Amino acid sequence: MKLFKSIILSILFILLLLPTSCSTWFTVGDFLGKTTLQNPDYVNSPFYTNNDEIGYYTEWCKNNNFGGRKLGTEKEKLSECIDAELRVEGIAFAFGGINQILTAILLPIFLIYIYFYYKWIRRNYFK
Repeated sequence: MKLFKSIILSILFILLLLPTSCSTWFTVGDFLGKTTLQNPDYVNSPFYTNNDEIGYYTEWCKNNNFGGRKLGTEKEKLSECIDAELRVEGIAFAFGGINQILTAILLPIFLIYIYFYYKWIRRNYFK
């Protein structure tokens, strides 16, 4: 029974460790300013200084075969490509917000769990 409980508690530890560590990594990077949610190519382009995001994505779509779109006229493909690229940026910002919320929820749970897990391991295996 002790071995079974140890296996279950260890699996639960790993299941809590992975999402907590990933979300914490992204959240800490965001708070310290080491990561940006904006497209790094756009930030390094001259369009960024003019705050011309539509111009950057227009140029990008023309140079990259409209993001692989094959149906419609060039104007329709360009419009769809720009729309898709702007939506991806919104998803990146939403992902950053979800990571912060996930970290705020999982980190305290993980720290409390690791405290009791450590006590149980120490009591049962290191007497």
